[in-house]
Amino acid sequence: MMKRNGLGMLAAVLGLTVALPAVAAEADKRQVNQQQRIKQGVKSGELTGREAVRLERQHRAVQREIRQDRRDDGHLDAAERARIDAKQDALSRRIARQKHDGQSR
Repeated sequence: MMKRNGLGMLAAVLGLTVALPAVAAEADKRQVNQQQRIKQGVKSGELTGREAVRLERQHRAVQREIRQDRRDDGHLDAAERARIDAKQDALSRRIARQKHDGQSR
């Protein structure tokens, strides 16, 4: 019985170890996606230059925060991921709102 519990715990720890980088990589994927959305908005004329500059500045701020959180201890913990997700969600909404606000360059 003890051996079975030990193997279960080992499997759980290994699973978390493998899952953490994948979760952290999700933040990176979202950043790349949002950057592409901003570039596409500029290219299509959906974003004005001023809107694009503002969104780029906000995008860089989230990137800096991700880098800083990783620099602290090498990874993003659950609270850091939740905070980053919330900021990425807000930025995503701002990108969508600005792209569809009827202004063009």
